[in-house]
Amino acid sequence: MRRHPFAPSALLTGLVLLGLAAVYLLDAAGELSLPPAAAVPLTCAGLTLAALGSVTSWALRGRAAKRSSPPAPPPTPPSGDHRVDGQ
Repeated sequence: MRRHPFAPSALLTGLVLLGLAAVYLLDAAGELSLPPAAAVPLTCAGLTLAALGSVTSWALRGRAAKRSSPPAPPPTPPSGDHRVDGQ
């Protein structure tokens, strides 16, 4: 299996949604009283937190990539005849 880069925002989003699911499960079991109006703000706050984590991760990865790699050379222009029909 191919390795993939670590994505803290995906981890954070998953944890936030698991936490929200636990809160709803506790509410359904009668252990916790969650007003219906609290669902949207909780979800929005969790997703905002995940988005901030994603932006922070992206900024840190971009800064690290700029420091570690030399600038790419400019592309060379195409040469020759590249017509498809051959005429």
